[in-house]
Parts: sequence; C-alpha cells; structure tokens
Amino acid sequence: MSLFRLALPTILMLGLSVSVFAQDDDEKLAPRGGTGTVTITTDPPNSDVYLDGEHLGKSPIIKRKFRTGPLKLIVQDQNKDLVNTRFNVWPNKENVYEAKTVMPIGRIKVTTVPSKCNIYLDDEIADRTEGSELTINSVDAGDHTLGAECGKLFHKILIPVKGEQLTEVHIDAQKKKAKATIDGKDVLK
Repeated sequence: MSLFRLALPTILMLGLSVSVFAQDDDEKLAPRGGTGTVTITTDPPNSDVYLDGEHLGKSPIIKRKFRTGPLKLIVQDQNKDLVNTRFNVWPNKENVYEAKTVMPIGRIKVTTVPSKCNIYLDDEIADRTEGSELTINSVDAGDHTLGAECGKLFHKILIPVKGEQLTEVHIDAQKKKAKATIDGKDVLK
C-alpha cells in the first residue's frame, strides 16, 4: 500500500506529461524532405516574398515548387516586414497563403490650443503648429508620446498610430486636455 502511495505522484505526472504532449499533435508540422508547391498572394501585390530565407521574388508567387517543412514566411515592402509567420509546406500539395498587407506606417494630424505650439513626437521636436493643423507623415505604427509646448504651457499624451491610417489629435495645452481619434473613434491612452 505504501509503495502505491509513493508511486501515485509519479504515475499522475507521467499521465499529465502524455496529455501535454498529445496536445502538441494538434499543431502538426509539415515533414521535411519532400516537395510541394507554394502560392503566395498579397493585396496589394508587388511585395518581396522570402520563404525560409530564400527570396522568391515579388508577390504574387504562383505554384512555385519548394521544399517541404515548417518554414518561415516573410513578406516585405520598403524594407518593412508586413508578414512574418510560420508557413507549413506539405508534400505533393499546393500550399496557399493569402494576406491583405498594410504598411506599418501611419500619419498624425495635430491641432492645438493655443494655435502656435512646438510639437514633440517621442520627446523629439517634430515641427510647429503655426495657427493651423500640422500633419506628421511616415510615423512607425505603435504607441507614441505626443507633446505640445505652447510658451510656458506643456501637455503630453500617449497615442496609438496604426498602419496606413491617420490619427487625429487635438491638444488643449491651456486646459491640459487632449482628444485623439482614428476613424472618429476615441483612442486616447
């Protein structure tokens, strides 16, 4: 009886280990050593396609023979990764990958109160509002700090920038308030 009590935790651990490894079978990997065909299309087209480090050319890539296995697919445009994912190429099969790609660069349109302020993007001077709106182009997608320095007044906020979209920001440095929207939806962090 005591031997059973000592062995029970080990038996339970083995059963748990088998169960954990059985879940790995759900995510099958293509076997290596064979040949399949790949079709890779992007919308818009004309992006550079790399499969397992090999440059296949510009998208679309149609029915290209390629070695099988779990491979890394990278789609780039203007030296920016638009897609970076694992892509299984199965033997004797046409393997298809289709993606709507978005450049990971957006724009910010800024208005301020008072109307003449120095604008800072990530703590670096970006430009100045001179009584009208200011548009900052080619901003990497992600979160950024945006600040307005208007004489002795200063207000800074955290905003998101999304690929191929315009983030509109209004900073009222006098009231220390701000509003940021993308497609009319409030996105202020």
